[in-house]
Amino acid sequence: MFPFLFCLRDQHDAPLVILAAIVCLLTAAATVRLCRQAAWTDTGSRSLWLTMAGLTAGLGIWATHFIAMLGYDPGIVIGYHVQQTVVSLLVVLAGATGGLFIATRAPHWLGSLLAASVMGGGVTAMHYLGMAALEMPALIRWKADYVAASAVFAIVPLVLALPLALRGRSLAKGAAAAGLITAAVVLLHFTGMTAITLIPSRGEFSPLSMMSPRAMSLWIFLAVSCTIALTAAAAITSRRTGIKLRRQERENQLRVQGMKAQLDLALENMHQGLCLYDGDGRLLLWNQRFLDLYGPGSDALQCGMTVGQVIRTGIANHLPVTEVEQRAAEIERNLNQALSASGDAPAISEYPGVVVSVRSRALPDGGWVSTFDDITQQRRSEERIRHLALHDGLTGLPNRRRFNDVVDRDLDVTARAGSRLGLVVVDLDNFKDINDSRGHSAGDQALKMVAAALKDAVRENEHVARLGGDEFAAAILYREDYELADFVTRLSTGLAAINAGNAHDLSVHASLGIATYPADSQDREQLCNHADLAMYRAKGTVGERICYYEKGMDEQARERRQLAADLRGAAARGEMTILYQPQRSLKDDRVNGYEALLRWTHPKRGLVPPDIFIPVAEETGEILALGEWVLRQACEEAARWGDGLTVAINLSAVQLSQASLPESVAQILLETGLAPRRLELEITETAIIADKPRALHILRKLKAMGIAIAIDDFGTGYSSLDTLNSFPFDKIKIDKSFVIGSEERPQARAIIRAVLALGHSLGVPVLAEGVETSGHVDLLVAEGCDQVQGYLFGRPGHAPSLLAREQARLAAG
Repeated sequence: MFPFLFCLRDQHDAPLVILAAIVCLLTAAATVRLCRQAAWTDTGSRSLWLTMAGLTAGLGIWATHFIAMLGYDPGIVIGYHVQQTVVSLLVVLAGATGGLFIATRAPHWLGSLLAASVMGGGVTAMHYLGMAALEMPALIRWKADYVAASAVFAIVPLVLALPLALRGRSLAKGAAAAGLITAAVVLLHFTGMTAITLIPSRGEFSPLSMMSPRAMSLWIFLAVSCTIALTAAAAITSRRTGIKLRRQERENQLRVQGMKAQLDLALENMHQGLCLYDGDGRLLLWNQRFLDLYGPGSDALQCGMTVGQVIRTGIANHLPVTEVEQRAAEIERNLNQALSASGDAPAISEYPGVVVSVRSRALPDGGWVSTFDDITQQRRSEERIRHLALHDGLTGLPNRRRFNDVVDRDLDVTARAGSRLGLVVVDLDNFKDINDSRGHSAGDQALKMVAAALKDAVRENEHVARLGGDEFAAAILYREDYELADFVTRLSTGLAAINAGNAHDLSVHASLGIATYPADSQDREQLCNHADLAMYRAKGTVGERICYYEKGMDEQARERRQLAADLRGAAARGEMTILYQPQRSLKDDRVNGYEALLRWTHPKRGLVPPDIFIPVAEETGEILALGEWVLRQACEEAARWGDGLTVAINLSAVQLSQASLPESVAQILLETGLAPRRLELEITETAIIADKPRALHILRKLKAMGIAIAIDDFGTGYSSLDTLNSFPFDKIKIDKSFVIGSEERPQARAIIRAVLALGHSLGVPVLAEGVETSGHVDLLVAEGCDQVQGYLFGRPGHAPSLLAREQARLAAG
């Protein structure tokens, strides 16, 4: 209510204020109407309508401002500076027109904000330029807070008003848009007027550069008249255009109905589809059988359509959008050849699910008639036997038998031509998860999408097949290394594109292994084995999707298989140990928890580093049993601690992919008696990135139980602000590499400061790992770090409860 109280306080003339509000409201309504006309019209006329809308808005808002200023009586003689008044008009015209153009071309929230800022900024600038144009024996002092508020009031309502004006359809939305525009202008004016304080001052005025209020009234009248004229002209033009379009539509409908009445009986009883074209290549008539063959819908075709338009309409339901243009151009070329040739051979058009035989014959008047026969069943019968013998029944790709024949043939070619053969084995990384979580139908759909992507990626003389299960293969004959690299890139790009908005919402990832002949092997079987080894290396390497075979992989594979065998049952045999490293608070210098760290002491190999055996455990699935064992042991140990100390446990990507993880954790907490708030689960963003929506869903379920979730090794790997924005983590852990390098590298110190500032702004505590020197502590204390962990405060050691009992025994002895 304060604007209206201000109006009474500062002697605004109420009738003029009301008149200004009415002019503003009418201007807003006219602007909305013109904006809607711009949205409904074609692209060529849209700019004209938007320009008219911008001019209408600018003139009306300018008139509103100065009508209100005419009603403003500060008790002293005032006039208006001519040049500044004109500039204020130009500014609001430019701002209003520019804002509308931006809102039309950027139909999203950021575009609406930018458009509102431009338009509202123009209105705000107009207001204060208009105030600066006042000529009076007084100085104006501005209240900065009211000035800022007036700018906000001018912009915020427009953020909502512009989308309603340009894209709203109902009368209520139009009224809302007009009301919001009016509110923006009125709130700006009266808040801006509240911001001024007049200080009497003797000034000199130039009559040549000053307008009296009477002269200003005339200019305002002209502005309002122009606004009304623009609105009236737009309304008349819009009405005439609508009448013309409706008349043309009725005429076309009558003509089509007349032609159909004459030919329907004959055409509808034809077994073949038919289209008749005139000498200009325009469609004259068609029958229902043609629509049934191609399925575009009964109202998809219209008389006068070009042959290109008919073709595109017909094939649009049978091909992806990206293929329609290319296929339509090909069909038009075949049609022209058929019409110019004297033969009568049919053109066969094949689409998913339908095969059509098309015959086109020229007519004496220059037109032609095309007939369409459905030969789908005939083709299916011909292809079925061959397909069953040599192709995969689910994906339609060549099967292993067919692929082996192709590779053997290509190997013979390489021996004669001196070329090389590249073999790529493709295996899905998360196929079991898709089957388990979405069902086998989703798994089949994933295989079909992979098959389609691989098939689309290969070119002539390149081959792709499904070997079985979720394993595919591709082969290429090549001479230069870049040809093989291009082939692999096309395959990987096609596979990556599967996840770009597929209709089934399936996240599919694959690993590729590549081996070449004759460099890597001397026969097909060995070539396939080596490609398999490379594929498994890619699967086992974090962040890698593609791997080329290298000599020595055979030995490494045997070594890895032996390590995997030794890993099974290692915990039951007592080879696994959990060490605990303290985590200390810098605020009170007290230990507030421990991180549980798994160590494996192999009976022959000795201590096996975690970065060696953990990837093997993840690859073989042993990490699930091992992770559950670590979780149970650590929770049992933490339940013996006092003072509310927490235990932090790392989760792997494989564990995080299991939908049953929250239930398993809840059961372990129940059995061990550990309070959920004392358990902290640490994950890296690498563990989330494979299937982010699913991983975050599982983390939310864990957090809902009261368990703390920390993001580990932040600043390395895939770390991004998007992950922090997607999930409310309870702690951020700075990777030890930054802390250790902070004394020598300014970049490391800068990263530490940035992460700490980020944590403070989000209200999330930050723990720094790898603290080994007092210099590290000084840096972290100075930057406001919450917690630390490192050798300076304690190396990983035995369970705290065992140490406590040992200390108690020694004290008692």
